This record gives sequence, C-alpha cells and structure tokens, in this order.
Amino acid sequence: MLGLLHLLLWWKDRGKQAYMLSALMALGATGNAITELILFNTQSVATYASLLQWGVLFVYIILMSIVWFVYLQLGTARRWLAGAISLVWTIALLINFVSPSSLIYLHIDSVIHHETFLGASFSVALGTPNPWNELANFGVLLILVYTVDAALRSWRQGVKGPAVLVGASIVTFLLFGGIHSILVDHGVIATPYMVSFAFLAIVAALSYELVSNAVRVRHYAQQLALGEERWQAFLANIELAVVGIDAAGNVNFVNPFLERITGYTSAKLIGRPARELVVPAERQEFASRMQAALQTGPRLRSEWTLLSATGEQRRLLWSTVRIDKPDRSAAGFFSIGEDITELAKTQEALHNTQNEMEHLARANMLGELTSALAHELNQPLAAILSNAQAARRFMAHDPPDMEELHEIIEDIIRDDKRAGQVIRSLRDMLRKGEIEREQFSLNEAIAEVLQLLKAELEGQHVLVDFEAQASLPPVLAGRVEIQQVIMNLVVNAIHAMRELPAERRHLRIRTQVLEDEIVTTIQDSGHGIKKNDLPHVFDAFFTRRSGGLGIGLAICRRIIAAHGGEIRVANARGGGAELSFSLPTSAA
Repeated sequence: MLGLLHLLLWWKDRGKQAYMLSALMALGATGNAITELILFNTQSVATYASLLQWGVLFVYIILMSIVWFVYLQLGTARRWLAGAISLVWTIALLINFVSPSSLIYLHIDSVIHHETFLGASFSVALGTPNPWNELANFGVLLILVYTVDAALRSWRQGVKGPAVLVGASIVTFLLFGGIHSILVDHGVIATPYMVSFAFLAIVAALSYELVSNAVRVRHYAQQLALGEERWQAFLANIELAVVGIDAAGNVNFVNPFLERITGYTSAKLIGRPARELVVPAERQEFASRMQAALQTGPRLRSEWTLLSATGEQRRLLWSTVRIDKPDRSAAGFFSIGEDITELAKTQEALHNTQNEMEHLARANMLGELTSALAHELNQPLAAILSNAQAARRFMAHDPPDMEELHEIIEDIIRDDKRAGQVIRSLRDMLRKGEIEREQFSLNEAIAEVLQLLKAELEGQHVLVDFEAQASLPPVLAGRVEIQQVIMNLVVNAIHAMRELPAERRHLRIRTQVLEDEIVTTIQDSGHGIKKNDLPHVFDAFFTRRSGGLGIGLAICRRIIAAHGGEIRVANARGGGAELSFSLPTSAA
C-alpha cells in the first residue's frame, strides 16, 4: 500500500523523482516479504535456491532505491559514492543469477525444518556459503557509511528534520536487516530471513512524512483560503483597475473597478483580446509591446487609454508584472492601473497656464525695453531715409554718379537687413508654442541677446565683460527659450545696478565647459541678494522690485529644468549677485 501510494504521488507530480524511488523501495520490500513468507514452508532444495535468487533481486531493488532516494531527498550525498555502491551491488546481482544456488550459497545440501515455541514451523538451508556474498555485505557497509555521511552534512547545513528522519530510519533498517541476514547466512542463528520486518523502520518514517505532509497541506490550504478571501476582498474594493492577461493576450481576470470604468461586465471582458480594451490608435503598439514583454518582461510603468462601452476614453497608468510557469516560460501578465484621466486634464491645463505665463513674462520684459528697441530700429530706419534722400540728389546730377549711387544702395540694403533682424528677434521672443530643440552655439546666442540689449546697456552705462570660452561644444535646446533665460537674467542684472554710480556698473558673463555640461554665469556688481531671500529667488511671484511680476526667474528655472539642466543663485565674493545655469552638451 505504501508503494502504491508513493507511485500515485509520483504519477501526479512527475518532477518529484523521490516519490518514484520510495515506491520502488516499498514494492521491492513487498516482493521480498512474499519471498521470505514462501521460504518459511519450502521443502525443496531447488525451490529454496531459486527463492533466494529472487530474494537477492528484491533486496537489490530496495538498496538501490535507498541509495538514490538519499541522494535526491537530502541533496548532500556524495554522487561518486552512490555510483560506486550501485556498481558493487550490480556485480553482486549478476553473480547471484549465474551461481547455481544464489549469491548466498555455492551449494545447498539440505533444507531443515524448525519449530518455534508457539508451534509454527519454518525452513532453514544448510550448505556451503558463497564467498562472493562478502561483496554484497561490503556494499551494505558502504550504504551505511554513505547514508550517515549525507545525514551529517545535511544536519550541518541546518536541514535537521529530513536528516534525522531519513538517516535514522535507513540506518536502523541496514543495521537490523543486514546484521541479521549475515548471521543467518553463516548459520550462527537459525531463524527465517527478516529483511522485510527490518524495512518497517523505513515504512514508519515514510508514513510519518506522509502524515506530516498531509497536516502541512491542510494548514497551507487554510492559509491559502484565508489569503484568497482577503485577496478577493481587496480586489473587489480597491479603487484601482486590475486585469489579468494570459500568454495569448486574452483577458482572464478583471475586478469590479475595471468593470465600472469600462461599462463592461466581467463575462464580456474575460476571453476578449486585451488590445481591444484600448483605443484603436494604440492597439498596434499595445500588441507589439505585449509580444516583447513575453520575451524580456514588461515595462515597470506604462500609460494606455481605455475605451469604455459608451465611447468615453479613460487614461490609466499601469504597473505590470509577468506571471511565469514552473518552467520559467510566460503564463501571462497581471496589471494594476490608476485612473489618471482627471490628473492628465489638470496637467494639460497647468501646462497651458504656464505657457501663458511665460508669454506674459516675455511681453512684460520686452515692454520694459521698448525705448531701447525703438532706438535700435530708429538707427537703421534713419540711415535708410538719409541714404535714400542722398540717392535722389545724386540722381539729379547730369550725368549721375553711378559709383556713389551703388554705395548708397548697398548701405540701404545693409540697414534694411539690420532692421529686419531686430524685428525677427522681437517676433521670436514673443512667439508662443512648444520647445523646438536644435543644435546651436551658446556663445552666439548670448551675443545676439547682448546685441538686442545694446541700446539698453549703453543707456544705463553698463560695462559688459563677455568671457566666452573658445571651441565651446554646441547644446541641443530651444534657442528662443534659452535666449529668454539669458535676457531675463541680464535685464535683472541691469535693474540691480541702477542705484550705483555709472562707473561701478559692471556686468560679467562667462561660459565654460565642466565635464559634459556648459555652465553660463551672469554676475552683476550690485548690492547682492539678502540672505533670507536666497532660498526664494526662484519661487513664483516672489520679487523685491517695485512693479515686478515675480515670475521671470521661476520661468527660467522651469525652462532650464526642462532641458536637463540646473539654475543656481549666490552672492559673489566681490559683491553683487551671481546666477548661473548649466546645460548638457549635445553629445551628453
């Protein structure tokens, strides 16, 4: 019964080879018990010898099963010793079947009958012992050493329960069954062979293990049922969408929240291709990502737009894990999604508001420069008018001076381009829209801003010192946005020095490469920033300037951060404020 039970366990769980070995062990003991029972009443010498040969075969099955059971169950046995024992006992088995009277006797002379004190009779053979039987006895001794060694090594590794159970039961069987058989073989005692009786030690151990496993399984089943109940309650009440997807890409589980936001019941969702839950524009990408996730695993977080039964679209942020089978192949996916539809709308509105604020800041800043820009335009326009009037006078000459007229026309063209450049710069600075990134020289961008602010700088008597590092690598950024930052910082510096005497108004601009970043520093010679104000300089609506909006530096920080850089403020050692920002080079 023990053998059949373990055989059934192995049949249900083919990966557990120890069950097959314990089944063979028990079935071998069953065959040996039947053989020993028949030997009790055998009177024929030939029959007795034949039964001994079969008995050795059954013992071989028991011992070989024990050897490899210990190897698999404990995991600490020496493989080479297991192989050596198998070789020794295989040789002994071959000798058993080629010998005329089995491995135990070379020749059986007679079969003698004995009676117990209770009146039961049994048969015992008398004959010449087979010297090859010592090989089998040596094999038993090796199994004993092999088992004790494996049990001790398992104990040292902290696996004490299996070490005691397996080691003690097998050692008891080998000592009792092996010593008793040797004494019977050599005629020291006259009793039947009792190998199957000694096997009861292993039967008790294996039965104890089965009972223990049954108790543990019941305990685990209760814990699993409790965990399942908690899990179902969690999934039913959580305000997150939960979906299970099999390896074929079909939905195999949904929770009530997902049913509510999609408008579909679980009956209509389960079995349906998961890609049909997202909007048509995202289905192809969804399918390709799922195919890739089967091979390499899903992305930690991803966003998809679900399409509800009413046609409403909901944006969800998903966290996904891959579920694997025991063989490590993908069984499917399990995803938890957060509905971020309203958050996305809020972020979009905030983004639009930020763009409007930036546009307002640009307009406000350029409004402060109106007079300077008017002066900048007035010069080329006045020059164009003057040159045109001169050309009209030269054309009145007879003959007209063509060389002089040619020079006048070139001057008109040059001044017209200059005026056009000023107008384009104004248009770019006031333009709204998304950041258009391009590679450009930061030194050239700074020079263009200084040219645009030339009249303002001259009008405020500000001396500019531009230390541009030569061979500066290009940056990949929005040119207009970065120029807005530069202009804002320069205008702030001009304002910071208005109360100083004209000869003390110095503006220093410096560019340099530090590792894979370009750092631009703008330093004024004003009174600096109060220590308590330094942490709040980049806060929105913070300003100490009369009439200021307090959003310029906040916008500067957002623009630099959007380009992967950082903006800082400090008071310079020699006086004044020092603002610097970093931008990664285009190669970074």
